[in-house]
Amino acid sequence: MVSESIVMPQPLHHEGWHVHSKLSESQTRELVSAILNGTIEREKVFRDNRRTLSARVRFGDAKFLLKVSRARNARGWERLLTWFRGSDARRSFQQLGIIKQLGFMAPEPVLVGEQIRWGVVVDSFLVYRYVDGQPAEGDDARRVLETLLSLHKKGYLRNDPQLANFLISQDHVTFIDFRLKKVMFLRRLWKSRELVQFEKSCPAAEVMIPARIRSSIWYRIASWIEGVSSAAKISKRNFRKKKRGVGKK
Repeated sequence: MVSESIVMPQPLHHEGWHVHSKLSESQTRELVSAILNGTIEREKVFRDNRRTLSARVRFGDAKFLLKVSRARNARGWERLLTWFRGSDARRSFQQLGIIKQLGFMAPEPVLVGEQIRWGVVVDSFLVYRYVDGQPAEGDDARRVLETLLSLHKKGYLRNDPQLANFLISQDHVTFIDFRLKKVMFLRRLWKSRELVQFEKSCPAAEVMIPARIRSSIWYRIASWIEGVSSAAKISKRNFRKKKRGVGKK
């Protein structure tokens, strides 16, 4: 039976941060200090922009993935939500445990740090063990699709089912950049939409999606919804570009 609530390690306080860690106290304090003061060794930076910092870091002999959701940490409404559900980093830490309970491959969570003011999280970061492997490619579509369908059977959505969000490690499909969602209503519709999104990121998967799913009314509705959503995003992006262009004149 899958527990919907993964018990977090006992917290400790360090330099004004609330930290939950699977490491020893001394290792935790040393690692958190290195992250906060910027002395942690960054072996490879995958993303470093206003939205996200994602980097492979080295701590002693171990390789970790450091992730900071800058945009989420900065949004006022997201901060308010942390009052009762915790930070995005904390939820990701817990979801890693859920993924493993469900029987899928995922990195091992190491620690999560949260800076809390007036009961809400204003900043946070997540550290998990780095998994060596290769990003999934077109040739891996069938294995990734089978994993996604298995997840759907257990009542969950991947919630961003792009091919790039799966890693092939030791011939296994591993979840990365994870954000699970429990399906409660209109399950067939939202599962179908995930498959539409996956197919969009990997056209080779079109012939691999079971015919009974592709021919269903739910899949057709999901395809329409995704088309409208994509058009709206493009329109919004073009409007922003046009607005920036006008502002520069």
